[in-house]
Amino acid sequence: KRGLYEQGMLALVLHRKDDAKTSTKILHALEENSITSEELGMYWKSNTSSWFWYQAPIETQALLIEAFSEIRPADIETVDNLKIWLLKNKQTNQWSTTKATTEAVYALLLQGSEWLSVTDAVEVLIGGEKINPSTLEDVKVETGTGYFKTSWNTTEIQPKMGEVQIRKKGDGIAWGALYWQYF
Repeated sequence: KRGLYEQGMLALVLHRKDDAKTSTKILHALEENSITSEELGMYWKSNTSSWFWYQAPIETQALLIEAFSEIRPADIETVDNLKIWLLKNKQTNQWSTTKATTEAVYALLLQGSEWLSVTDAVEVLIGGEKINPSTLEDVKVETGTGYFKTSWNTTEIQPKMGEVQIRKKGDGIAWGALYWQYF
């Protein structure tokens, strides 16, 4: 009985030593014990922190992304689901070590779909009017993520602006936030 990290390492080593049969069985067992949801992606309930170096959730998830992508290169959907869990984890937690951060970034950039190449990820309509960040004054769109921030003066705000529509256009994952402040 091995932990997730050991199973991932074992699958990679066996695959690299041309034991495709055993490495495929390990991945199949890992997949059977995983949980997959649209919101959180693919993850394992047992992937929790503890005292030992091999019990680190971020590094474990990154290693499993590497294992699935190397052993099953055509299974992009599984790799993308594994990446979703990493991103959702980062959304709500911090990656507590530099090792965790480098492992996660390596796994996110090297494997699966090219999420960062999507240039037109979302369409935002406020009050029925399309918001095009490239034409807004003093608004810069962050390369890779598509993040932008804008605001309106009191005189520009109209009641119809309370109706907001957001449509995801590209592949990959997208997050956003909208808030209404009164001063």
